[in-house]
Amino acid sequence: MMSRFRYLLPHIGLIIAASAAFSMSTLFSSVKPVLLTQFMSEVGFKAGLAGWLVATPFIGISLATFMVATLLERYSYRQIISCSGVLLIVCQGLNSFLFSYAISTLLLQLLSGISVGVLMGLTSSFIARSNVAATLFGLVDMIGVLLMSVMVAGASSATDKYGVTGGFVFSVILSVVFWLAMYIYVHETQPNLTQDATPVTKIKPFKISARPIVIILMGVLFVTFSGQGFAFMFTIATNLGMTFEESGSRIGIILFLSAFACLIGGMCSARFGPEKPLFFAFIVCGAGWTLAVHSTSQTLFLLGLFPAICALQFSFPVLLSFAGTLDSEGRWAAVATPLLTSGFAWAAVMSGQVVEVWGLKALATATQLGMVTCILLLGLSVWLSASHCAKASTEIDSL
Repeated sequence: MMSRFRYLLPHIGLIIAASAAFSMSTLFSSVKPVLLTQFMSEVGFKAGLAGWLVATPFIGISLATFMVATLLERYSYRQIISCSGVLLIVCQGLNSFLFSYAISTLLLQLLSGISVGVLMGLTSSFIARSNVAATLFGLVDMIGVLLMSVMVAGASSATDKYGVTGGFVFSVILSVVFWLAMYIYVHETQPNLTQDATPVTKIKPFKISARPIVIILMGVLFVTFSGQGFAFMFTIATNLGMTFEESGSRIGIILFLSAFACLIGGMCSARFGPEKPLFFAFIVCGAGWTLAVHSTSQTLFLLGLFPAICALQFSFPVLLSFAGTLDSEGRWAAVATPLLTSGFAWAAVMSGQVVEVWGLKALATATQLGMVTCILLLGLSVWLSASHCAKASTEIDSL
């Protein structure tokens, strides 16, 4: 079995660095629910403000989209991770004692997210340039999700003992560990800033066209709509008679098992291409959340929750590898990674509005509409690809 994965050995440094960068994002997800509660009970923030405080890092991650391509052209790998890592650690450290000031906390959380978005986009661009991008994305995403189960326990313990300060100190410690791990990867190629470079090594202009926009929009919408149920899955479990401890234990097991869907998704994308696996995942995700939201028993809830969460984990590396096929330099993958991750923030905001206006059951309908939209966008991307190929063929024939 191990012999089948020997081709990953040359990429071990990149795997460690990318896993560390992606784990910084899952660290935000891990501390989000406990900090949300502590901001309300310890500081007295209202639920809406507390929600924005823990969602802001993901907004920052999305803003990094507009920086990664430029940074890749001007600075080396070590320069980028050094500056981004220091910014992240300083911001999280300041939050450990400035958390009672909402404005400063929002700003520091935003800067923290931008730092992580840059690191994720940076490593994603290098993965996209490899010849095993789909499998690497699946493996990296799986490691991040597996670590999340450990980080949730650590964040809960730290926050329970030391409040909001403990949550941010925990974040600082892990950020330092992940940041240092990124130095294991040695990227030799420096940005081309000299005039005597050969045409082969010159960076091509970053072209924006319809198909990449459609694919990335589809990915962001999928993460957003498929992630709506996450914010209220404990509420649904409680309504079905499960205690917080019971629901936490069972949902934790599902999250742990779903991590392996990341690797399966990457392998399926490598073998079958991205379109078919995504179409399958969109349908499974919509059906799973419909069953979970409308379930009348604990068993039905868990039976719906498992495929719904697995579909999201399965699709994330597929979407990243899909973006990686859009250019040979990996710049679209660098753009897509922060944007896709930002979907978790929009999911939290959107789900709150849906439940407030239409009720808890409306989450199922919203997810269904989202999956239908994603399927339509997937079909549009296939049509755009076919049109581009036909146009290229016509141009060749005319020569």
